[in-house]
Amino acid sequence: MFQQQLQEDVLSSATSATSSPASTLYSPTPYPATGTWVQELSSDQCSVRLISLLYQCASEVAAGAFDRANLCLEHIMQLASLDAPHTLQRLAAVFADALARKLLNLVPGLSRALLSASASADTHLVPAARRSMFDMLPFLKLAYLTTNHAILEAMEGERFVHIVDLSGPAANAAQWIALFHAFRGRSEGTPHLRITAVHESKEFLAGMSAVLAREAEAFDIPFQFDAVEAKLENMDFDALRHNLRVRSGEALAVSVALQLHRLLAADDAGGGRRYCGAGGLTPLEIIARSSPSSFGELLERDLNTRLQLSPDASGLSPQSPMFSPAGQARPKLGSFLSAVKALCPKIMVVTEQEANHNGALFHERFDEALNYYGSLFDCLECAAAAAHRGSAAEERARVERTVLGEEIRSIVAYEGGERKERHERARQWAGRMEAAGMERVGLSYSGIMEARKLLQSCGRGGSYEVRHDAEGHCFFFCWHKKPLYAVSAWRPAGAGYHHAGGARSR
Repeated sequence: MFQQQLQEDVLSSATSATSSPASTLYSPTPYPATGTWVQELSSDQCSVRLISLLYQCASEVAAGAFDRANLCLEHIMQLASLDAPHTLQRLAAVFADALARKLLNLVPGLSRALLSASASADTHLVPAARRSMFDMLPFLKLAYLTTNHAILEAMEGERFVHIVDLSGPAANAAQWIALFHAFRGRSEGTPHLRITAVHESKEFLAGMSAVLAREAEAFDIPFQFDAVEAKLENMDFDALRHNLRVRSGEALAVSVALQLHRLLAADDAGGGRRYCGAGGLTPLEIIARSSPSSFGELLERDLNTRLQLSPDASGLSPQSPMFSPAGQARPKLGSFLSAVKALCPKIMVVTEQEANHNGALFHERFDEALNYYGSLFDCLECAAAAAHRGSAAEERARVERTVLGEEIRSIVAYEGGERKERHERARQWAGRMEAAGMERVGLSYSGIMEARKLLQSCGRGGSYEVRHDAEGHCFFFCWHKKPLYAVSAWRPAGAGYHHAGGARSR
């Protein structure tokens, strides 16, 4: 598997590559231009070479060595392909695409002209790819189950329940249909249930409304659905109570899956952190005054300037204040969490990727992303092999290229506000939540048992695992013991809510 190959063959060289300039570590390997050298490599040699080339290319990109990075990309693409039979070859092709875009993004007009058409052409494939990922991998199913279980316990005894679904593209009506079932099993009967969903697609919201209304009628559950057509990062959080139609007398629950990290990008999108060097010059103006002698030199100087001088929103540590000093714009995430706290929800359940893709250093993000998405590609490969249906390989390819590929491109190819995928680990999110005045809600032991039963019932035992931290505050969904997603629950600190399903001894 990719993970084992990566750890055994190139971990030491990758570590040194992340701390030393590429020019002192590598020299271009004089492979024949015809690519005949590829035929001389065994499968294992090909894997080792690919991983080494990926790290080398990332180092050359970070060092601004345009010609050397280009040479690495040529070599990678002689070994890798999106249609290749081996997982590592497909993964390498996606990362090569992201690295190439990082170089191309140095020339914005050229980049937009070449990439905008292909990006718009793939947009219609995204919903189907997300459905395929949901069907093939258990992670979102586990997240939905864990979220529902936490909501059900928090709402014990409540007669009027309002659930706000802020998961956007990760939202799925199946989650709330399952909650209908769970509420029907309560000894005190079903509550009057209202669900407000935030999504940028009017069509998606209309479909979700119709499905849930039909299911609620079948379950004889008093139900209301409210649709908010918006992206979470574009909402006016000062008017959140009004926009979400939060009412007094209803017990509020908030569910947000795979979306909070995008608010970190929004903080860097307004231009308020724009770098100005000596004399107030921007990086591009500094480059223009340096009169580079060639187009290649221009690209290299531009890249060096952007990487070394351009600020990045990822510098916010878990201990950093959630609010800026007087006179500065308030960070988007801080504004959102402050608005949620003011709504006094009984519970807020957060699902995020368990990875550090928001580091300040490009090398760190690249290394983390290669490991993380290597595991997800392995998951998909195994799921497709076990599916025993003709369309499985096609579905796998769709997820790799459309969903995971887009995330990889965001992490590797972009900086500043354009870098949307800023995943952080659970401990980093805990620091952010606590700094915003939220406190943890223990996830119960029965919740983790339900999640493990789900894995067993769909034949996903063995390689998959559900773990929890020592205090029972966070659940981790793992592949070969590597945590890939995390779920945690929160409420306003000092709210005094009684939570029947809090952490219990194990």
